Amino acid sequence: MKRRLMTGLLGLLPLGLIACGAATTGTPDGGRPPLPTGAEVRFPAAPANAYLTLLTEGGQSVYQISVGVGKTSAEVDPARWTATSAQAVAVETLIPAGTTAAPTVSAAGTKVLLLHWLMWRDANTNGTRDAGEELALLSHDRVAYASADVTVDFTTTTPNMHQTWTLKSGWSRAEHYVYLPRDTATYQRTLSSSSLNRTTLHLPTPVTSQ
Repeated sequence: MKRRLMTGLLGLLPLGLIACGAATTGTPDGGRPPLPTGAEVRFPAAPANAYLTLLTEGGQSVYQISVGVGKTSAEVDPARWTATSAQAVAVETLIPAGTTAAPTVSAAGTKVLLLHWLMWRDANTNGTRDAGEELALLSHDRVAYASADVTVDFTTTTPNMHQTWTLKSGWSRAEHYVYLPRDTATYQRTLSSSSLNRTTLHLPTPVTSQ
């Protein structure tokens, strides 16, 4: 009796598997919701027709999503901009002019790309970011790519600032931090790779923290 029961169950098993497989056809992910990326951008409540855009330092958009009215955060997909690593340039070329001494670079020639987030409102609903539609929000953090681990150290005269960039190989969020030590006029600024992929857009801060 037990043997007949097991045989019957095993006979039904292929049909069950076929039925499950049939339910998932037609959608490339089997109908499952997408997994969260763990990366997000936070901002004040978004107006109507708002968009979040990731730009190169030259202003080229490499990724963009719409943001629902009233939303204060948006999940973003890092896989959508990884191909832009081809635009990376030698990190030495990203160091601003006017350094007080020759900058030091731990790995000369390391290719680096720095991207930044921008939020804008499509006021005329033409689907294009036009002059005057950018919101007064920013972040000094950067989405960063580096072809190898690299540390860059330099000091500029205008603003009077000592900077240290510490970037990990691959993609990361380069977290910005700036402060003015007591009894000195030289600001200290760091840009360091962080494992937390969360950027917050805020109102502009003084030029010395840019």
